[in-house]
Amino acid sequence: MKAYLVYQREEAEKNKRFLELFREAGKEFGIDFSYVSREDYRQKDLPDFVLNRTRDAEVSRWYEQEQVPVFHSSGITEIGNHKGKTLEFLRKRLPREVLQRKWAPETIFLPKERLVEWQSAIALGNLDALYELDQFWKQQMPFVIKSVDGHGGSEVMAIWPPKKAERFDGFAEYCNQIYGKLDIIDGKDCILQEMIPSDSRDVRVYILGNQIYLGMMRQGQGDFRSNASLGGHTEVYPLSDRERMFVELFLQAFQGEALGLAGLDFILTRDGRLVFNELEEMVGCRMLYQKTDRNIVRDYVFWLYELLT
Repeated sequence: MKAYLVYQREEAEKNKRFLELFREAGKEFGIDFSYVSREDYRQKDLPDFVLNRTRDAEVSRWYEQEQVPVFHSSGITEIGNHKGKTLEFLRKRLPREVLQRKWAPETIFLPKERLVEWQSAIALGNLDALYELDQFWKQQMPFVIKSVDGHGGSEVMAIWPPKKAERFDGFAEYCNQIYGKLDIIDGKDCILQEMIPSDSRDVRVYILGNQIYLGMMRQGQGDFRSNASLGGHTEVYPLSDRERMFVELFLQAFQGEALGLAGLDFILTRDGRLVFNELEEMVGCRMLYQKTDRNIVRDYVFWLYELLT
């Protein structure tokens, strides 16, 4: 069998060892994995299947039109790389027993056009125009701003309410924090989310072939973000039976869509509950190889072999 790993060139350079793991595992199952760049994929002969590692749904859509199996599908690639669309997808498909509890942070979607309006309003001192902030400000609640497609903890910023401030002066300080950070978003759509008290801990549940593979806990070090790429500590997190049942309800929401190799990220609250954060469609696996003896690439290739032969 012939398979392509489609990457952006710069991402392929950073993931040479990951590509090699696929080639090594492929030999065991008679699958020839080749790297193809995002810039060249339409010029190549069609393979038997494709692993789209570009975060670009258009790549998956093109192969689907050519009737080539692709992981992930254009639907999963699109929602998995847009935090707002992920939450909307789940909100429509999760069962009532999940939706009735605190299953995700309070979230407000802000299109890039609205961010431009924010910048102008703050510069002019027209702070009443920032009405989306009301619920966070009135509750003196810290919140985060995230671009919808950031990953690895990039383009995520915390906004902290001033302590013991009068409304006007304090709100002005609140808004000035935001103004100084909006350039990091770089003109993208974003979301505002309440900051869930978690002591910088989250749990990534690795998903392989629509099944729970393994949980890993990440603990931030001197940062509200827990990403391992930012220096966070990682360790295996054995899911309890209750937690597994909770995660399974999220997997059921994806019925009809194959989650080949992905991650479901949950904030781990101070009282030990899981609150959904995001879907990592192009999940990284470095911490699995550093902290366990699991070979998730080999296990993924075996799943693909059984599925497609």
